[in-house]
Amino acid sequence: MFSKIKHESGTKVVNNDRRPKSPSIISSDLTITGDLVSEGELHIDGVVEGDIRCRLLVVGVNARISGSIQADVAKIHGNVSGLLCARSVFLATTAKVTGDITHERLEIEQGAYLEGNCRHMDDPIPAEQAPADLMLTDERKAEKK
Repeated sequence: MFSKIKHESGTKVVNNDRRPKSPSIISSDLTITGDLVSEGELHIDGVVEGDIRCRLLVVGVNARISGSIQADVAKIHGNVSGLLCARSVFLATTAKVTGDITHERLEIEQGAYLEGNCRHMDDPIPAEQAPADLMLTDERKAEKK
């Protein structure tokens, strides 16, 4: 769970940087106008008018999003209007999506509403548009070694 790094003095230091971060939550009483970018998990229960990029997106039942979405995983329970690009997309029974979906994996529950085209792609998120920790550049790969 914890990684240990040897300090210059030879003592071991516990590094907690690899712990999963808490999700960012947009509550139901919040309206955001503008783009959201997160390298982690984002839960939206309010209203967002703008584009969203993150690793994991959970759209709550009462949420409303107007804008494009790029995520590694998108779990939609509320309303989305715009382009949805994700490796894995899940549309719950309560989901209402108006727009095209580009995906690697798509799961739609009975009762979900979808008006748009679905397109399967092996890598639906272009590398230059992915969140920083989703796609490692050659420099970052070298640093991790």
